[in-house]
Amino acid sequence: MKRSAVILFLISTIILSAAAAFAANPLEELKTPAELSNWTRTTSSEEVIDYLTQVAKNSGGRIRMEFIAWTTKGNLVPLLVIGTPAPKSPEEVPTEKAIAYVNCNIHSGEVEGKESMLIFAREVALGQHDDLLKDLVILLAPNMSPDGNDDLGTWRRGSQFTPALVGTRYNGQGFNMNRDMTKLEAYESRAVVEVMNKWDPVIFVDAHATNGSYMRHAVTYNWGLHPNTDPDIMAYNRGEFSRKAIGPDSYLYKKLGHKSIPYGNFGENYSGKVSEGWWTFEDYQRYTTNYAGLRNRLAMLLEVYSYDDFKTRVDTQYACIYGILQTVAQDKDKIKALIKKADERGLARTTAGISSDDKVCLNSSLAILDETDGGYVCVDSYAMDSDDLVKPTSTDYDEDGFKTAIYFEKEAVHHIPYYGKFVPTGTEKMGALYVLRPGADDAVQLLLRHGITVDRLTEDVEVTEFEWFKIDTLGTKKSLYEGHYMNVVSGDWTTSKDLTIPSGSFVVSTAQPHGSLAALLLEPKSVDGLVSWNYLDKLITTEGARYDRFMTSDSVSEARVVFPMWKFHEFSVIPASKLMPVEKLAHDETLPAPIESAEPYKSGSSSSGCNAGAVAGGMLLLVAGGAALIRKKYRR
Repeated sequence: MKRSAVILFLISTIILSAAAAFAANPLEELKTPAELSNWTRTTSSEEVIDYLTQVAKNSGGRIRMEFIAWTTKGNLVPLLVIGTPAPKSPEEVPTEKAIAYVNCNIHSGEVEGKESMLIFAREVALGQHDDLLKDLVILLAPNMSPDGNDDLGTWRRGSQFTPALVGTRYNGQGFNMNRDMTKLEAYESRAVVEVMNKWDPVIFVDAHATNGSYMRHAVTYNWGLHPNTDPDIMAYNRGEFSRKAIGPDSYLYKKLGHKSIPYGNFGENYSGKVSEGWWTFEDYQRYTTNYAGLRNRLAMLLEVYSYDDFKTRVDTQYACIYGILQTVAQDKDKIKALIKKADERGLARTTAGISSDDKVCLNSSLAILDETDGGYVCVDSYAMDSDDLVKPTSTDYDEDGFKTAIYFEKEAVHHIPYYGKFVPTGTEKMGALYVLRPGADDAVQLLLRHGITVDRLTEDVEVTEFEWFKIDTLGTKKSLYEGHYMNVVSGDWTTSKDLTIPSGSFVVSTAQPHGSLAALLLEPKSVDGLVSWNYLDKLITTEGARYDRFMTSDSVSEARVVFPMWKFHEFSVIPASKLMPVEKLAHDETLPAPIESAEPYKSGSSSSGCNAGAVAGGMLLLVAGGAALIRKKYRR
């Protein structure tokens, strides 16, 4: 009898153990390559997808992985859509939830966002963050630059000692995507904006690392800086939100004890001189977070400190992003109300017209931000030398000659002016309508990519008064920047009488949510607009008699040129009945026609060149329960 009982007990134990093992989520044992290496290496692009495939498959419906772009070198850019359950489209997102977009590895030498969010995704799949998902849908792009990620080298060893090998800050086309948000020439940049257009997140978070001034802060941060950012959104983003998300009230401070300050460097123009103050970066919309702010959305740049060890940087970035998500969840109703009000201000121009406050900031300069501690910031750093600079006093090297540690004489706190506010140095009254001549397809295609509404005239329209831009000088910068010799234009809008606007002209109204962004892109003297980036070069010509009276005189310019745009300050000058929306142009390469084929995915196996263009978010979907992907190939 006793023997039978023992046998039954053993059998039951084996069955229960087997059942428990069968029921256990395989993600309990899953680690990232960085974790497995004990933080000596970073994760490759192929490993990212292999890892996330397992995470999504075992997430209980919380995570859906899609691919939003092919890169030049044939890699896929993954996007995780996270929710309970993960929605298949924006229409499936409950109205009471907010959508947050977290972007990582846009500079692939700065891998902390990628590594921390791979861990976060695993935790989500295991149900550890269901409290967040009650209020949020999270869009997570952990590896926005796969080509740069896999171009490994010792590029950052001088200021980032571990891991030894990381990727570059450039994509496969050679573009710096964090300088590409105006012109959107990088396939990956287009994909970022397509995600914004499709899902309309309330916040854009961009994860980076800084090797700038020496300090003792594990992270610095910034909001959208451009003066044309909605003032209420900027004030909340800079103040209350930052305090809760990454400041003294944040998860970052409570969990790790890290004190953050706004991003900056010692000295004007990166001089390094401590007494000159703490200076932030440029306000151009070509930067991702400035761009997000100009779309009337919250933005948060996160710059962990490169001189910290790899695991510390990853832990810091994790805490920053997690705290931001917590704050969005807590403040979602307030954030949505601010965004709604900002968008409505743009739409209200239809009836209210262009007000005296509707100014386009063409250029700007840095000033002290009085709203922050009376214009000062306390930078935890080290003692400065006789030249007013903070420098290491000694350095350790490994056997290959790479730095492994730096040392300073003593710690110091510098209470110095904070240059964190941009004030306009040149403005222009916003137009109600900007009209581009027929043939401005390149410019119109770019506006459409930005989510800006563009109409086309279906017939000629006669107007009695209008403005045309009289060019005084048109020059080109001598140095190549991001693939362009940028234009520099001077001149003024000039009022004239009687014009026939030809059928086929493109009309852009500023009475739309992105109206301020549209005006900023279209104003000729904007330092980061379409004219600067050569998008209208083909139409700034000596073209003939029809436009002869809008040309500069021979005495003003070596070549007689005409600017291909008119501006109007009343919305009613062009009847709506004569306008037809432009959905996309015939040669638009952003959304090529798909050809479906089902085949296993192998990173790097897709073709580059003609088939390497960006694709629409959600066009490439993980097949549930299998390792294969339905892959849609695209051709131009």
